[in-house]
Amino acid sequence: MTSPTLIFGGATIGQNFPNASSVQALLDLLKHHKISHIDTAARYPPGKFGLSETLLGEVQAAEQGFSISTKIFTNPAAGNGEGELSREAIESSLAGSLGRLKVKQVDILYCHRPDPKTPLLEQAAALDSQYRKGAFRRLGLSNYSPKQVRDFVRVCEENSFVKPTVYQGDYNLVTRGMESELLPTLKELKLNFYAFRPLAAGFLTGTYTLEPQSDAPSQTRFSSTNPLGKFFRNLYGDPQLHEAMAELKSILAPLGISSRSAALRWICWHSALEGAAVGTEDTRVMENPEKKRGGEGGGDAIILGASRLEQMSENVGSIEEGKLPEQVVDSIEKIWTVLKESRGAIL
Repeated sequence: MTSPTLIFGGATIGQNFPNASSVQALLDLLKHHKISHIDTAARYPPGKFGLSETLLGEVQAAEQGFSISTKIFTNPAAGNGEGELSREAIESSLAGSLGRLKVKQVDILYCHRPDPKTPLLEQAAALDSQYRKGAFRRLGLSNYSPKQVRDFVRVCEENSFVKPTVYQGDYNLVTRGMESELLPTLKELKLNFYAFRPLAAGFLTGTYTLEPQSDAPSQTRFSSTNPLGKFFRNLYGDPQLHEAMAELKSILAPLGISSRSAALRWICWHSALEGAAVGTEDTRVMENPEKKRGGEGGGDAIILGASRLEQMSENVGSIEEGKLPEQVVDSIEKIWTVLKESRGAIL
């Protein structure tokens, strides 16, 4: 088995990378690091829906060899997802995404979250129709519970519709509840797991280790000036979590390992993620640095985000440092044992 594939998360395109020239500089850097897959969504970036796709289309990312995945439009501020996966909504969202990206087909089309109103049969039939038209290569789910995944797959199998083969979810060394039921379910149903927030939205870099009620530094996702700042402060504001972060840093400091490096090396080399079998197309093989880190083919993946070019290089560099010392891995397991009761239900 190889290590998991690396993918770039495009939520910051249109925000931290606000124009075509900055996006092109990003793509050039991704090429340098042999990362050829970009994950975006119809609602990226927050507050500027569709701009991420628009800029990727403007620089013709697909023509430059990048494989692009996107997600059906969802607006969390407008409700709980009711109607977002109706036939009309799917057709409208996908047509808009293809137009903005200037492509005829995306790699993975994700259902960004469940639609509790539209019948599953209608959802699956509409997605199958678009698949048979060639609008996407693979179907993915995100933010679904294990039961919801089973129900979705069952409807697809019963009607010979295209089945999801990828699941995208939150996963990092302080968010591991999916290990107990979700990941085994995905393995049983033959869905690969693509992990987002490997750095817990930046929390695991050590940036937000202030008192939970204090404001976070500006230019971070925890800042009150960020549209999602309140959401992330609530998600990572538990005092117990801050205590765990402080403990981790105290263990790492004598070893000269940053918390960023530890988090990324853990998820790549020590977590429940599995790479593809050696020889599978477009996987990342550390022993062969010339092979593209594609995002296509078998195996799990890690979605890396970045707000600056240097940050992306630092993230990749951390992973390439390889496995962590055994004492660090043991300490991370002990930290999760403490956090599991309060964070074990987070998917």
